[in-house]
Amino acid sequence: MPRAVTEASPDLAIALDVPNREYNPGETITGRVYRHSHVVSSEALVSIKLYGRTKVRVDYTTNSGNSSHHHTVRSRFELLGSGPAFYNTIFRGPIHIPPDGSKPESWPFSFSLPLGPVNPQGVCVGAHNKQKHSFLPIDPPDQITSHPLPFTFYTQIGSHYHNGIEAYVEYVLHAEFFEQHASRFSSSPSVKKTATAVLPITLRPPPIPPLLADEWRLGRWVSRQGVRTQRLIPEFADSEELSFKQKTLKLFHSSKVPKYSFDVLVITPGVIQLGSVDSVPFRVAAVPRLGQADETSDEVKELDRTPTVSVVSLRMVIKARTEVKAGSSMIWDRYTDKTDKVLEWSWMWKEGEEGMALPVWDRRMGSNAGADAGLGDEEKKKMALGERGQFKDEKAALKEGMSPAAGGGGGGSGSGSRGGAPASGPTGEPPARDIGAELGLRFNPTEMAYKGGPAKLRALLYPDFMTYNIRRTHELKWEMVLAVAKETVKVSNKQLVSFVAPWT
Repeated sequence: MPRAVTEASPDLAIALDVPNREYNPGETITGRVYRHSHVVSSEALVSIKLYGRTKVRVDYTTNSGNSSHHHTVRSRFELLGSGPAFYNTIFRGPIHIPPDGSKPESWPFSFSLPLGPVNPQGVCVGAHNKQKHSFLPIDPPDQITSHPLPFTFYTQIGSHYHNGIEAYVEYVLHAEFFEQHASRFSSSPSVKKTATAVLPITLRPPPIPPLLADEWRLGRWVSRQGVRTQRLIPEFADSEELSFKQKTLKLFHSSKVPKYSFDVLVITPGVIQLGSVDSVPFRVAAVPRLGQADETSDEVKELDRTPTVSVVSLRMVIKARTEVKAGSSMIWDRYTDKTDKVLEWSWMWKEGEEGMALPVWDRRMGSNAGADAGLGDEEKKKMALGERGQFKDEKAALKEGMSPAAGGGGGGSGSGSRGGAPASGPTGEPPARDIGAELGLRFNPTEMAYKGGPAKLRALLYPDFMTYNIRRTHELKWEMVLAVAKETVKVSNKQLVSFVAPWT
């Protein structure tokens, strides 16, 4: 089930009026069909059609005893049909092009793209008239024309020879040239197709205006952390090497070794816009645990300044999940649900580099012993965070349109944010360092841009979408190493993140 590729020759070729243009649903495709090579015919016909389809191929292997069997299943949905709106005869009559090609012929064409599928019958046939073979509702068929027209898409995970899937959405112009020839066996002339031209076109996602502050769907994640070391005390802070006795006490977690307990608060987006001029917000704060019931040692609580928490490294991984419907209820989900790594990127701060240390939180706020200090009762109720930062009431979280690990509110960071300045979140949150703004993190379909230069993606990054036999979603996983008094702790989390189309 190969994708259509461009086919052009002097016998027949298709050219758009604006080469390489990308189209939106509802726009008009215009161009010309060309013939340069020699031809003489008393009657010729040139036709062109536009078709759109979504296709899936799933390959998998099953074992039976000592033998294995390879299986291939497919599904296909025709989106535009074959009506007169998408099939035109653009020339009929005599034609003469001299052998030197000095007088080529060309014929204009135009097609208006619909806003949605206009072939309910073809869609139902693709699903075998069964809802279980389609992600989008197809019963009753009348609603099919209200579905959005999917944009051009392609992915292949695995291979055709093992467990793999191939899925794509394509729109193609297909032109044909017919000639009339005299027949030696009949008095009636015969008509023969002598040339074909193919040109795939690109349908892009409908543009989305730049995200507003509350459309990033920022989520809060909290993790309790702590370090135990003599270096928390100023007189040992600069010690390169601890004594044998100090190492022994530390090894056995002796209560004589000072301990500093703190919460790591990470604020990340649930929605990211491709091509956005605003940096992706990624805020980090360290919240001291200095209350009566906390594990922080008294000698640390009595310090004039709480210990500094620094970010040593940051690693991000983005995975794209592709789910397909293969038109068969006998195939297992593990063959139709595949995940592919789109990006793996890491950044390490150099020792002493500006912007590594997180803002120091005011001790008076720290005495409240919680990351929700200063928040109103309504905000505390909405957060309802457990020990690992998860919503206790997952149903309430999902009702808000968030993953169970997400919080609400917040806004994106403007591209004009200055590195090194604490970035405050919603009222009452501790001052946080917006690492996303300082590094200038931005995502494009082919790369992630940041101040160190672009990081190429392993595959194209498409907006999240769903059509009849394809569903595409994304997951963001991040890991950070934090340093406190020359001790390190690692924190990590993974969450669903929705990528949306760019504005232009």
